Amino acid sequence: MALEIVVMIKQVPDSQEVEIDPVTKTLNRMKARNVLNVADENALEAALIIKDRAESHITIVSMGPPMADEAILECMGKGADRGILLTDRAFAGADTYPTGLTLAAAITKLGKFDIIFAGEETSDSSTGHVGPGVAEFLGIEQITYTRSVRFEDGNVIGERELEDGIEIVRARPPVLITVRLGSNIPRRQTLRKKIDAIKTGVETWTLQNLGIPAEWVGFKGSPTVVRSMKTIKEKERAARKITVSEIGELVKELAGNGVIKMEVEQQ
Repeated sequence: MALEIVVMIKQVPDSQEVEIDPVTKTLNRMKARNVLNVADENALEAALIIKDRAESHITIVSMGPPMADEAILECMGKGADRGILLTDRAFAGADTYPTGLTLAAAITKLGKFDIIFAGEETSDSSTGHVGPGVAEFLGIEQITYTRSVRFEDGNVIGERELEDGIEIVRARPPVLITVRLGSNIPRRQTLRKKIDAIKTGVETWTLQNLGIPAEWVGFKGSPTVVRSMKTIKEKERAARKITVSEIGELVKELAGNGVIKMEVEQQ
């Protein structure tokens, strides 16, 4: 029987183009180029490595605006079999709590699942909450911050990269895995798979499909409240052009300001 694998991904604004809406205090996703979250690429690759070695079916699940289907199609172009986009105005403005709840509800609706993969965190918030949150909502085991994962003798074995070493954890499915950024080299899309992905298409699910109350999701269901924001002004740095003849005076100035230390050699 094939393994049922779910990979949770997110389309995020390019970090170089991010803007904050001054009214809503949330990311303005319409003013930035959107890309697949990099750590999620590593999560997908970890799932595809298992699929290369064991019969598996991979479903991509993502929550976002309609344009996020591009990121799902990209994943299908690399080898995922099915794509589901959770998109509804009711989901807008969600912090990590209702995001995890919504994703967990969608995965529950899928039915059987053996392994859920997620990137360790997203570049637009960097909390690392959603993966573990989904595991808690589903009531399943989790292995976080993995650098490699394999399926062996009915067990999922993950190598966790910790500050003081490597921890090897074994768990029976169902289990959720978060994957470290840069832990593998994501494969490219192939033309054949891109064509197949476009033909297959992405399924769209709304709040009605999930059957959970509107007050549990999106902005209404978010316990995080941003009261105010401010822009931190970068420290200005001045440059000064000097000639060779001025080097001596510059050294004395730096020494006088404590930037460098000068020692007098004793004869």
